[in-house]
Amino acid sequence: MNIKNFAVIGISHEILSMQEREEVIKQKPRVLFEELFQAGDIKAYVDLSTCLRVEFYLELEENKSLEDIQKRFPVQKGLQSKQGEEALLYLAKVVCGFFSVIKGEDQILAQVKQAYAKALEEEHSSKLCNIIFHKIIELGKKFRSKSNIAHQALSLEAISLRSIRERVPSLQNKKILLLGIGELAQSILALLVKENLSNIYITNRSYHKAEEVSNIYQVNMIDFREKYQWIAEADIIISATSASHIVLEYEKFLQYKQDKEYFMLDLAVPRDIDPRIADLEKIEVLNLDDIWKISKEHSCFREQLLEDYFYILEEQIESIHKALSYYEQK
Repeated sequence: MNIKNFAVIGISHEILSMQEREEVIKQKPRVLFEELFQAGDIKAYVDLSTCLRVEFYLELEENKSLEDIQKRFPVQKGLQSKQGEEALLYLAKVVCGFFSVIKGEDQILAQVKQAYAKALEEEHSSKLCNIIFHKIIELGKKFRSKSNIAHQALSLEAISLRSIRERVPSLQNKKILLLGIGELAQSILALLVKENLSNIYITNRSYHKAEEVSNIYQVNMIDFREKYQWIAEADIIISATSASHIVLEYEKFLQYKQDKEYFMLDLAVPRDIDPRIADLEKIEVLNLDDIWKISKEHSCFREQLLEDYFYILEEQIESIHKALSYYEQK
């Protein structure tokens, strides 16, 4: 096991806009790494694809160069790659939230866990990756526990609710429709329910899943096939589905829209709401990039915490080296 064979390649929100990241996702870069894995050019890969990044953590075969893989990546703009110690430090910073828009947020730790679990399930991992990711996930927990940074951070759902309130001060008589019932949508739904709002509606392509969530939160459920009629009636539309295509189409929306003000929050990547809808009169649409801009206003204190507790990353990286040395000597 050689740390020099550990590498990362991919793109992130730090360089590419949401629209550019959508284009990367459409190219399905995971197919390349599955091909490399099956061909024996890489020993392992972990796919960390989120709304902010599309990154692949690899163990290279001894005779395979990262540059060769980089040339085959379907999109070159904004592409970054790191190898060895640099890649290890980068992953440590990722899991601790150094590169998250909301510094130190918990979601990236959960996403790293899920990505690694999927690699194990699909038998795409290796002993080197197992040691690194076990220690990295341990680091993510330790860093948040010692720095207490998560308690200083506004969550994505909290910032989303704040954005709604700034634009629609009184929510009591407004109809709110949520498209999608994934983790993020449910987190926002939980906050809305705490506000004791009565006009909350949810919908999802899976009727049974929507029914289950509706019963948990005691909110109204509508048939996904009738979503345009209900979108027209709603005042606030929050869309956070996992669809790979547009969910709220421009032409169909025009057929149903009413002559009133709409506020729409598109938290999906790729986006759920056709961008042309934002150009219509009396309609405001915010997407994830807009939400991230708002979050930067609250980042100064958390930036200082990252600097103060950086030593935890250094200690854990040293622990990874010791573990690798131990297994090499066995």
